[in-house]
Amino acid sequence: MEKLEIEGPQSIDSMLINGPHALTYHLISNQITRKMNVKDGIAIDVGAGPASLSIAMARITGLKIYAMDIHPEILRIAQESIKKQMLGNRINPMLGDVHQMPFPDDFADLIFSRGSMFFWKDLTTAFQEIYRVLKPGGSGYIGGGFGSTSVKEKIKKQLKHDSNRSYKSPPKIHIDTFEIAILNAGIRDYTLINDDTGLWALFVKQTN
Repeated sequence: MEKLEIEGPQSIDSMLINGPHALTYHLISNQITRKMNVKDGIAIDVGAGPASLSIAMARITGLKIYAMDIHPEILRIAQESIKKQMLGNRINPMLGDVHQMPFPDDFADLIFSRGSMFFWKDLTTAFQEIYRVLKPGGSGYIGGGFGSTSVKEKIKKQLKHDSNRSYKSPPKIHIDTFEIAILNAGIRDYTLINDDTGLWALFVKQTN
């Protein structure tokens, strides 16, 4: 989850589920589904925040999704958001740290994350854990971005006109640093995307 400075949990819920970021999650969920072609099975949203991307993914797939975040207070907001969207049977909020994920080996068909990687303490360890939890043949879609440049500019413009909200960009990660962490984690079948959709790593766990 990207760091937001706004007042109150209801403001977070409104902004990310129904506010200016809503189109971002719609775009990214469709990009994940189209590029990875995983629509059923088990998925994990790492650094899920208020479960905005989990909700968007649940709307267009049949996935059972674990919305994992390290912050209990944010998970409480996620629970309310999921309840409002009547997706409690599809999305399960779970407390967890990407550096030591509370899942067994070979568990998930898909692991995705938007924005949380900028705050991971150790990128290599995080990718190792994600790779461990993926099933052989399972897919990862990890990164950050707004889905398109036009959506990014629209969000910035809307936030600028709203005096009650402010947005802080996350720390930057150079694409070389990103790739080195992926390689150090033992991931070989991967693709890096660095375009107007954002910075993303797409990979598949080898079956042998």
